[in-house]
Amino acid sequence: MNKNNFKIKAKGLMPLFFLLIFFGACKKESTQIGVGLSGDLTGIGSESVTYQNILTRTVLDDSLSSDNLVTNILGVINDPIFGYGKASLIVEPLLTEEGGDFTNKDIDSVVLVLNYDIDQVVGFIPNLLRYGDMESELEIEVYQLLDTLENKRYTHKFNPTLGAKLGQFTGKFSFDSVSRVVDGESIKVAPQMSITLDNSFGTTLFNNVSSTTAFKDALKGLVLVPKSNPISGEGAIVGIEASNPFSGITVYYDDSLTKVFPLGSSSAKINLFETTSSGAIASQMSGTGHFSTTYAQSLGGTKIKLDIPELDSFIEMGEEIVINEASINFIVDASSVTSNYPVPSRLLLQIPDTTGGVAGDKSIIFIDAFDRLNNPNFAGLANYGGDYSEGGYTFRFNRYLQQLVKEYIATGVNNFNGFYLSVPSDFPVTPARTVLNTDNTTGAMKVSITYTKLN
Repeated sequence: MNKNNFKIKAKGLMPLFFLLIFFGACKKESTQIGVGLSGDLTGIGSESVTYQNILTRTVLDDSLSSDNLVTNILGVINDPIFGYGKASLIVEPLLTEEGGDFTNKDIDSVVLVLNYDIDQVVGFIPNLLRYGDMESELEIEVYQLLDTLENKRYTHKFNPTLGAKLGQFTGKFSFDSVSRVVDGESIKVAPQMSITLDNSFGTTLFNNVSSTTAFKDALKGLVLVPKSNPISGEGAIVGIEASNPFSGITVYYDDSLTKVFPLGSSSAKINLFETTSSGAIASQMSGTGHFSTTYAQSLGGTKIKLDIPELDSFIEMGEEIVINEASINFIVDASSVTSNYPVPSRLLLQIPDTTGGVAGDKSIIFIDAFDRLNNPNFAGLANYGGDYSEGGYTFRFNRYLQQLVKEYIATGVNNFNGFYLSVPSDFPVTPARTVLNTDNTTGAMKVSITYTKLN
């Protein structure tokens, strides 16, 4: 980042005069320099503009790297507004100890246990890792993975090759604590999902414990795939803590013995996400123009493209100014919010990636967002914004707008290509979605800028 872009050149100041410059369809008023400026500029006249002509439409979200999420999710939902969404999960059991005589053992049962991840704390605020109708009954099938997992990035679109079906979960997600016997003692452990697997799979595991290489060749992984239609209800997606010490495969054999193959923190875990948008959303994604209701969904679903013609005009004034504050506000369509489908705790405002000066479909962060990444619980949160509050979301892009103005003055090129608005797929990891009122005739959205002229 060029620090010179953000120096304030205080020459030719006129503290007692206010210049009125009008842009199409904008409000403008004089005020005093406010938050964020150094004390020697306090009291200098500043000007404010408000823009409401924001053009919005729903587009496909970016491909998501899904092999390094802080936790995982599993389930299926038929959302009444957004349509179909499914989260499948690949896990990789580990061999923690090579060798041992496990030939000709009498397999009693084989059980896959996955701990539920109840919530994820972001900015000191716990976020429940569950979405949809928790009273729904689902079917989740477990298959052997035939693909060798390589040391590379996997996205949510990865299409694994499935082998034999090993078992199936049928029922509701239950978040009650359960009892387990550990070292001969019965203890209470966190809520878990238990899936009984085929006994022949236990024999396969026992026949390949001689080495890690043999074990990985025989068991490349397991794939948990929800059936597309819930047995009852709209379906649900929940958090899975696959790295938990209690998550893994337990083989019960010879009446009273057990052998555990944990998943562990170092094993591969890949989430796969499928979405099929509702008719209303699909038609908007293939259409053009402005839409007064738009849709954002995490996990590779949809995001919202924003174009702001009046902001282009503001940048192209070509005047030396200081951006005191630049913000943009969005309002949630309250009718879309229910106890099963709460609003996302935060959204992301990003910009299009560019190649050779041409804007692309991929979203990247801009300079103000670095504040939140570097100081997620302190100043960055307050500066960049994005958290849900009072029925909507507010973002600030002071430094980004200052950068755009400086670049235009220096080069004559306006590098603003609009914004993308999306639901984060991590921190927290949930299949969250939001419907926004983007009617640009009612003031539901607005850009507000306060700035000071320097010449």
